[in-house]
Amino acid sequence: MLIRLKTFWLSRAGNTRGVLLVMLAMLCWSVLDACNKHLMEQGMAPKEVLFLQATTVLLMVAPWVLWTRGRAVATRHPQMHLLRAGFIVTSAWCAAWAVSHLPLAEASAYLMTGSLFMLPLGVWLLGEKPHWLRWLGVAVGFGGVLTILHPGAGMLRWAALVAMFGALMEAMLGVVLKKYSGKENPIAILVWSQTACWLCFGVMSGFNLPDLPMASWGLLPVIGVASSGIYLSYFFAYRAGDASAVEAGSFSMLLFSPALGYLVFAEQPDVSFWLGAGLLVCGIALVIIEPEGRAH
Repeated sequence: MLIRLKTFWLSRAGNTRGVLLVMLAMLCWSVLDACNKHLMEQGMAPKEVLFLQATTVLLMVAPWVLWTRGRAVATRHPQMHLLRAGFIVTSAWCAAWAVSHLPLAEASAYLMTGSLFMLPLGVWLLGEKPHWLRWLGVAVGFGGVLTILHPGAGMLRWAALVAMFGALMEAMLGVVLKKYSGKENPIAILVWSQTACWLCFGVMSGFNLPDLPMASWGLLPVIGVASSGIYLSYFFAYRAGDASAVEAGSFSMLLFSPALGYLVFAEQPDVSFWLGAGLLVCGIALVIIEPEGRAH
């Protein structure tokens, strides 16, 4: 049975496998954002939540690192991890701050713009050669972002701009991951990324873990699995296909986040959100379309 599943999986086009893995990453991301939002609504600052998150992930993978005697985190590209550290700390803080100031679905929509940033970055930094439908998709997608922002109704919200800056940093993470994903162990990338977060947010919070109510202790394994799932899913997604194409799977976040926002926080997005989200999904869908003869 496992052999059949493996054969079926490997028989799919690389971009198709990548999109499905990014969809899994979006599910993990939506769950993680919901957990973080819940903790921040209890009075924890974003830096404290992120320090707790990094601590949880590192404790979870520590047995594996010890069992392999450190081989799982050995690296031949320390410069890659240093570069990722800057992007990931910035991206994580922007995402957490945006989630604490915006409804979950809206914050997720802005964070999804990383998929659109990946196209010009993929051309510029990875030498990818996208077809014209991908460029059209970027234009339509950002039209969706403007619809959600509805800037004509007043000043642009700082939380939205912070979220989109975080999305740009996430796209830069994707570029670095695509460039080195074939040369590094996924556990090494996970551990060094979380170590960077642990150090940076530890310094910001005085290395003091927040006082977690007993009722919230059950969130810790969920946070650990969800955070790890994001990294590992993205790692194998970028290994499977074009960075600018596999990011199309991020449209699924607009299914997961509104559902969790409604079920957990009783949030109900307005009409402008759904109109903009529809355009954003259409734009990302155009990015993934491969004309005949160009599919991988």
